[in-house]
Amino acid sequence: MPELLLALDAGTTGARAMLVDPAGTVLGIDKRSIVSTYPAPGLVEQDPAGVWDICRAVIAGALAAAGRTMADVAAIGVTSQRASVVVWDRHTGQPVAPMLVWSDLRGMGAYRDLRAAGFTAWPQVPSAKLPAAIALSGKPAADLQWGTLDSWLVYCLSGGAAHVTDISCGWMTGYFDYAGGEGWNPALLEYQRLPESMFPALIESWGPIARTAPGVLGAVVPITALIADQQAGMVAHGALERGAWKVTYGTSGVLMANTGDQPMAPHFSMPAEALAFAGGERLFCIEGMVITAGSLVEWMCGALGLFASPSVLEAAAASVADSGGVIVRPSLAGMGAPHGRFDARGMIAGLNLGSGPAQVARAALQGIAHRFRDIVDVIEKALPVPEALPADGGLSASDTLLQLQADTLQRPVRRHAVPEGTAYGAALAAGLGAGLLDAADLSAVVRYGREFHPAVTRDQADAAYAAWRAAVDVDA
Repeated sequence: MPELLLALDAGTTGARAMLVDPAGTVLGIDKRSIVSTYPAPGLVEQDPAGVWDICRAVIAGALAAAGRTMADVAAIGVTSQRASVVVWDRHTGQPVAPMLVWSDLRGMGAYRDLRAAGFTAWPQVPSAKLPAAIALSGKPAADLQWGTLDSWLVYCLSGGAAHVTDISCGWMTGYFDYAGGEGWNPALLEYQRLPESMFPALIESWGPIARTAPGVLGAVVPITALIADQQAGMVAHGALERGAWKVTYGTSGVLMANTGDQPMAPHFSMPAEALAFAGGERLFCIEGMVITAGSLVEWMCGALGLFASPSVLEAAAASVADSGGVIVRPSLAGMGAPHGRFDARGMIAGLNLGSGPAQVARAALQGIAHRFRDIVDVIEKALPVPEALPADGGLSASDTLLQLQADTLQRPVRRHAVPEGTAYGAALAAGLGAGLLDAADLSAVVRYGREFHPAVTRDQADAAYAAWRAAVDVDA
């Protein structure tokens, strides 16, 4: 009888599949890059058909790495970048426009109009960009269906049988009826003249969702979890109790905290979100985003050409005791919480004749750590949180970053044994949805590696943070 859990995780810069057994052991994993195009400043697009092809390839790769087949898989969990927009023809099932990636800012004007009209909106959310995607398609809205990337992937996996999204993803669209608490906002649909037939059905985050079509993966397998990527990361840490939190260092970085069964918004840049709705229970969360985290490292290694690879940058940062006065503001695509300055751009300051690549590398990682302190300072005033901060994500492999994070927060930082937290969480959520796991089991399967403790005094940490804030002019 099949018992393995398969996660499909389509992020901003890459897709991965992961095969996990019921004890939480990772048996196989495969990852491939997803290419974005930038047709103009502020515009970010991907090919939805190409993303689907990559997702099929990583599923095959993960199975091959584990020496297993789809016949061994009991359930599938899907997670993805949250606020990207995919539009496809309802008759052919083919995408009719580029996917507008969550970080695409073509919706700035629409966002301001929506806010002025009294609707909840942010520049990155689909409600600010879906009309633009429809216009790109050249087709009438009545002939189209749309969804965030998770919805498109389940549509493809099911052979077009399921057009759904879960509450954690639907909440992030701007179209959710936040006042009523159920369904899509009819007033917003009327305002934008959009038929509800375009929209996916809203479902719970785990449980019976759909089945794969026989010809897609070669077997009929239940899809039992559909959850936004950062929320999947919370499942990976077993963070399903009020106050539990985690930080994910990915392309962007997100610190998320569970607010229990009540929504909470401690800051204008940190609105309430749905964490997961399942089994009739509702969990909410808050998050603070550092828009440029791993992408800062990629930029320094790629476009800037300072380092041959992230590992070379890490070695350079670790080779010096401090940044020598160099300051980096990691805001290549704006400053997220708690500043909400989408016009802000990156900054390297404090250079002197003694500055070299090592100092810049360390300052970059310290800038990321300080940005998360900005967010922690808000969250810990609003919610009781644990002493230690659990961490995952590709950039959590950096010992230097996690040590700097522990220093500036004056808290232990605990690295997850599986850095690919979003994929791991999607697999565990699939186990919850299939009845192979329950919430009480998560503490037994979630494991951690190294824990980092502050190596400087609080006075030293506060002085370094104050100097950084003054140099990057965060409140200007």
